[in-house]
Amino acid sequence: MSDRWIEVADRVWVRRLKELDQSLGLVVGDDCCLVIDTGTSAEAGFAFATAIRELTDLPWQVAYTHDHFDHWFGTSAFGESSVWAVADGAHYVRFGDEQRRKWVAKYRLDGREEEARQMGASRLVPPNCRVQGAIGLNLGGRTVVLRQVGPAHSDNDMVVEVPDAGVLFAGDLLEQGAPPSYSAAFPIEWPQAVEHLLGWRPPIVVPGHGEPGDYWWARAQARDLAEVARLCAEAAQGFITEDEAAEHSPFGPEAMRTALARWKELTPPAPEPAPLPDPSRTPPPPVVVYDLIDYQIDMRP
Repeated sequence: MSDRWIEVADRVWVRRLKELDQSLGLVVGDDCCLVIDTGTSAEAGFAFATAIRELTDLPWQVAYTHDHFDHWFGTSAFGESSVWAVADGAHYVRFGDEQRRKWVAKYRLDGREEEARQMGASRLVPPNCRVQGAIGLNLGGRTVVLRQVGPAHSDNDMVVEVPDAGVLFAGDLLEQGAPPSYSAAFPIEWPQAVEHLLGWRPPIVVPGHGEPGDYWWARAQARDLAEVARLCAEAAQGFITEDEAAEHSPFGPEAMRTALARWKELTPPAPEPAPLPDPSRTPPPPVVVYDLIDYQIDMRP
């Protein structure tokens, strides 16, 4: 598959990438456009920016759906612009450096030296506009909604709603063609967040990876996410084994085992039971001494 555009609604496009089967977004208004995620490196971001300029010459703003590297390492190609996200810039810089070291090493181990070089040389651009709750962003004749979600796939998920076009850019809250990633997720809260998002029944739902889908596809995946949460809870309570949970997972054994491991990571350990008292050290019951009071009652009238 080569990189290509899909126009999912009027002036709303999805850029489908071969790398990681990723789906980036573009929403165009009368005065400016919104770029949704930017790819894995400065080179990937430059290719995306060049493709955008084939569609519009309007100034752009950028939105990060969350802090995983493939969604924001390409932003340096977009120059100076407003960059919207849920987590603050300090978090992005700290976590971005950790991810870059990890993925550069992984690419080199896989023999992908050019990808490792590109990522290592990419300047990371943290967000400079923070989203808390939800905000409406006026693009000129069209308002998009940037909405904080979660915790769900991460602790800083954000979606982009385009109400006039009936499009929801869901980031990695939803994925098409591959199991969702639970490595940094919140398995119990995730399905609840997706159900809340689907309350307005968007006709078109764009996942972070894979082809765009419709509302009913998204509802089906929300049910699968809820099933993973139920299996995690049953395994934690001892109703089923982890092997049984993995065998019956809607996303396959590997994703289920990752979800179970993440569940354990998030669940605080049970408190230690209080020790039984040592009879040899049990103090005797207290002795209560009552004072005797000599008194008389005067019965005279």
